[in-house]
Amino acid sequence: RMLGIDYSPASIELATRVAKQKGYNTDEDIRFREWDILQEPTAGNGWEGEDGGFDVMLDKGTFDAISLNEETDGRGRRVCEGYRDRVVEMVKVGGRFLVTSCNWTESELREWFEGKDEVTSSGGFEFEGRVNYPKFKFGGAEGQSVYGIV
Repeated sequence: RMLGIDYSPASIELATRVAKQKGYNTDEDIRFREWDILQEPTAGNGWEGEDGGFDVMLDKGTFDAISLNEETDGRGRRVCEGYRDRVVEMVKVGGRFLVTSCNWTESELREWFEGKDEVTSSGGFEFEGRVNYPKFKFGGAEGQSVYGIV
């Protein structure tokens, strides 16, 4: 069973329409829900499951988008600085968080999501592996335009 979340009602409507066109039951196979990960509480939404979170959570662009935002939260931190704590709450113990980025390198993503947060002392994720995307060479150096880690 899958759940797609987005803060945009138009995105939820589009995703629901596409899923139905592809033959998915949007009440059973895959559900979509409007939800603002940065503003709304993670607990009590009815999606966290009986065992305390998601088995697998995929971020495909959310972190990229919010990391471009210069707004600050109530603690004076950029909103992206609180994102890791939010997703850690949403993934159950033993679950996996996959993040794909075209703005951050693998080492930068690992800095964002691994280890302990110095401000909040909350724990992060443990690096398990990388998602392999096509590589290119330019000026004698090898690189990628997209990075993903688990």
